[in-house]
Amino acid sequence: MVKMLVSVRDAGEALLAAEAGADFIDLKEPANGALGALALPDVAHIVSVLRGRQPGLRISATVGDLSLQQADEILRRVERVAACGVDYVKVGLWPEPSEPGLASTLVDALAACAARIVPVFVADQGIDLALVEHALASGAFPALMVDTADKRRGSLLQRVPLATLAAFVATVRARGAMAGLAGSLRAEDSDALRGLAPDFAGFRGAVTRGGRADALDPRLVRLLRRRLAAGAGAPLAAAA
Repeated sequence: MVKMLVSVRDAGEALLAAEAGADFIDLKEPANGALGALALPDVAHIVSVLRGRQPGLRISATVGDLSLQQADEILRRVERVAACGVDYVKVGLWPEPSEPGLASTLVDALAACAARIVPVFVADQGIDLALVEHALASGAFPALMVDTADKRRGSLLQRVPLATLAAFVATVRARGAMAGLAGSLRAEDSDALRGLAPDFAGFRGAVTRGGRADALDPRLVRLLRRRLAAGAGAPLAAAA
């Protein structure tokens, strides 16, 4: 079954998502961008609450929407976020067509970090599978993800060919890392996600009461978990 990563902005949402069946809790502030970062004290507080109530749950947090030219700041934030006690630190790799070598240089620097880092390939302009291979060659990353920056342009599955996403998943899993997909994913994407078979899929807008910056709805988390588990035959009636 495709595991479910749910992005949350505070401890209340984190507990609701966990109790509704999320497999991963991802800490971010949607109002601050695609990979918007929460304040470090908030990250530490949420981690403390979850460790007390859901000790086995895996937790990730982002470092924010930073360009490849801000590598030094990215590395500083990685260290600070990791010190909050999360399991994984997510770092976006934003395309820089005019300076293609920056991404590889940052990947190498991230691979040398002590933290468990998940590179996130921002795919609004496609996926650089050569860069994916470069990241995998280090053997340093427990997971790699694909996501989108512009959430207004629809689901990842509408914007990137399924064959490209399948190649990403197969490449990552063949090297023993987890493959994750995210980017305005919807409940109706569940069947396609089951076919692509990533290790996990990330959601925010699909489990809120409106847009991605609105409040999380645990009922929608439960419904989505059922759809990911059961595919097209999953009932859409309200979950208990």
